[in-house]
Amino acid sequence: LRGARQSMLETDTSPLHREAEMRSSRSRSRSQSQGCRVSRSGSNPLPAIPPVRDYKQLGSRTKFAAAESWSDRFLSIFLIPIRALICFSNVTVFFLAYFGFMIPMLWARNIWPRLYWFYEGKLYRWLQAFIGYWGYTAGYDVYEFGDDISADCVDERTVVMINHQSTADVPVMMAVLQNKGVTSRKTLWLMDVMFRWTPFGIIGKMHGDYFIQQGKATRDKEIGRLKRHLREVYWDRDRRWVLLFPEGGFYHKRVESSQKFGEKNGFPHLLYTTLPRQGAVKAILDEIGPRHDSDSSSSEGQTRARSTSKLKLLKDTVDAIREKKYLKETRPPIKYVLDVTIAYPNGVPLSLATCAIGTREKCDIAVNYKLFKADEVPFHDDTKLRDWMYQVYKEKDEMLANYYAKGVFHDGEEGTRVEFSWPKIIGQYSFWFGSFIAQYYIYKWVILRVLGLVLAPFGLGF
Repeated sequence: LRGARQSMLETDTSPLHREAEMRSSRSRSRSQSQGCRVSRSGSNPLPAIPPVRDYKQLGSRTKFAAAESWSDRFLSIFLIPIRALICFSNVTVFFLAYFGFMIPMLWARNIWPRLYWFYEGKLYRWLQAFIGYWGYTAGYDVYEFGDDISADCVDERTVVMINHQSTADVPVMMAVLQNKGVTSRKTLWLMDVMFRWTPFGIIGKMHGDYFIQQGKATRDKEIGRLKRHLREVYWDRDRRWVLLFPEGGFYHKRVESSQKFGEKNGFPHLLYTTLPRQGAVKAILDEIGPRHDSDSSSSEGQTRARSTSKLKLLKDTVDAIREKKYLKETRPPIKYVLDVTIAYPNGVPLSLATCAIGTREKCDIAVNYKLFKADEVPFHDDTKLRDWMYQVYKEKDEMLANYYAKGVFHDGEEGTRVEFSWPKIIGQYSFWFGSFIAQYYIYKWVILRVLGLVLAPFGLGF
């Protein structure tokens, strides 16, 4: 694998590579102008060696190492605790503020579910945005490539398959979700159970995300639980995108076993991805995927058969205001399967901590989209689905190879930068900090008054 990457880096013609070569050439020129080093014998001059960091490609170094002046180095160190404090507030202050907003709306969960999930979805989207801002504010720009999905699947029900390289994959996806309309607040994430009791995991559980217990011993049981969860949540809460990582783990943890498994069974030998697992994808498509025409037509017929009485019409109107009852009746299926490929500079992924603290030098992250119609995916047959997914990941692997060599997934294409408004970022942070402070005093007053009323008969009070 290292040999394959090295051979591609030697033939790299991307702008990042050319700039790194120019830096290295300038360094060698400076060294040559200062003369050659002399061997101990004094007879054979040895060429001067440029600094090691000049050989590293752009995007692979720390901000401290990439800084060209001591003032920049000092600034990179000075910003670390500030960014750490701000990001820590996302999982503490904003976490508490989220529940401060949700508690007064708990009454609507059963009485007016449509209002409740709209309200909850807005808060959920804002919290996702804060995680997406981490990389953007640190100088890690995300560029979108591939199929134009804005006109097709942005508001449609879609299964999203993402390659998994590091903990930074989630912030990257949360960044690109922010310009996807209502989909950004109507997602359903499939995550490892290890994230269940993290702050975002607790909020995700309330939102309807699903946490998978991996392992052969629980595989069949988990598939059944996933299907049941989809039946209970997907249409009731009007979810659109189901996001998952079919590889089942981080690339660096699975690549060796994946390649051995592929060689043993004659499957594709992948360098930059691992062979995906089709269990969760099949369960999703089996449960909420495309159905036979007879099933959909019968559901549509039931919704059309409405009583003409005024009382029934009034009841239907009230139900439509309370909840999207027609979704439960029609159960609109998954329409698309979206393959998402994330690429980091030089094949060196960022981490969640790097995005939060911003210790790595500024770089670009690429996201490629490839869209498939769900009814064209052979999910009814295990073997055909496996072969289809392996082919998708083989093409994904080839795209990553091209990106690491040339800086693009496909020759001649240009990416679209994901941008955020700085006034909006600052405004949202100010709003949530202000809300937390206001909630503290409001809930403190309410709790003290309630305790005073409870303890008053006993001669106690505040």
